[in-house]
Amino acid sequence: MVRIISILLICFQLSSCGLATSLGAIAGNASTSTRGVSGKISDGYLLSKVKACLTKLNFSNFSNITVSVLHGKVLLIGKVDNSDLRLKIIQKVWEIDGVKEIFNEIEIGRQPSFISKAEDIIFETKIENRILFEPGIYSNNYSIEVVSGNVYVIGVASSIEEKNKLENFLEGMGDIKKLIFLVDLQKKDEK
Repeated sequence: MVRIISILLICFQLSSCGLATSLGAIAGNASTSTRGVSGKISDGYLLSKVKACLTKLNFSNFSNITVSVLHGKVLLIGKVDNSDLRLKIIQKVWEIDGVKEIFNEIEIGRQPSFISKAEDIIFETKIENRILFEPGIYSNNYSIEVVSGNVYVIGVASSIEEKNKLENFLEGMGDIKKLIFLVDLQKKDEK
């Protein structure tokens, strides 16, 4: 019995350290981005409200629409069956408190296959890893989504040099089918 309790205590301590390390990493990453810790929390809250709204409309929307939020700007990507549903989604998202702008990249058409979605996730991870190790580009400032092979980048660059470097870096990649670049410059009062 003592052995079982000892093992449980060791597991608890290890998981507690892991949790503390994870929380520290999240706070560190948020503090080095243009939005800071409070902006990251605010965007996360708005993201959850948008996803809840999509779920209320129709459960399939939740899995067919990808959502990114940065500084109150909402990027919606995906495919729906008809234009009425597309319009309804945009109208409902506009009703959410805190939404400042919507980038509507919802198309009408057939849903991508499971294999296509898996390929998008793998490709998105590759792009994020490439940017992570590129000097002069602060990857915490951007959200990257890949849907049907198209690459969507939303974010706020800390300088015009960083914005140009990121755009040139992505355009120089030979494996990006289509790049949708929605990056603003950080305002002086946000620094």
